[in-house]
Amino acid sequence: MNEDPKTRISLVLRLKEPADAEAWFQFCEIYQPLILRIAKSRGLQAADANDLAQDAFVRIAKSVQRWQPDSEKGSFRAWVATIARNLTVDFLRRQNRQPMSANDPLLQNEPQQCAESDFYDAEYEKQLFAWAAEKIRPAFKTETWQAFWRTAVEHETVADVSKSLGLSAGAIYMARSRIIAKLRTVVEQASAENVLSETSLPSEGNVK
Repeated sequence: MNEDPKTRISLVLRLKEPADAEAWFQFCEIYQPLILRIAKSRGLQAADANDLAQDAFVRIAKSVQRWQPDSEKGSFRAWVATIARNLTVDFLRRQNRQPMSANDPLLQNEPQQCAESDFYDAEYEKQLFAWAAEKIRPAFKTETWQAFWRTAVEHETVADVSKSLGLSAGAIYMARSRIIAKLRTVVEQASAENVLSETSLPSEGNVK
């Protein structure tokens, strides 16, 4: 993927323009499910988790102007996760639903939070892929999309999908190549930090 730092943080920079509704829409589509997972993983009900997500977006909107790329301070997604965790801690303390000990993961500093951070990163990758797939899906014919999805995501063999869809193996590889290329383009354009690596998207090497 493109290593240009301007591309990697393009969405973050656009968020600093309050009038850029498209950037905020993209950001909410990608990050809201992740913030909800953090809240629900600590026992919040759906309504409370949704309220917390809205509070997180308000806090992000107020402070994103001050965020700057800094490898020592961590990534943008880590910053968002910290906001979500802090709001969750505040909520639980107010509600007194889940008393916290000094060993609670939400109250720990790095490296104790590594496991949670890894989980958040993995969930972010899944959500970004799902978002990009949903965005480009209408641009492809049904059989083209099925050829890609069944071989690249569901890991069916090319031979089985070829027989099922009545497509040649070459047509299936072509469908995969076109869709993966489009996915990469969409992710590069929309991603705040280029989180998805070369191996995070389906690759031709995974096809049997």
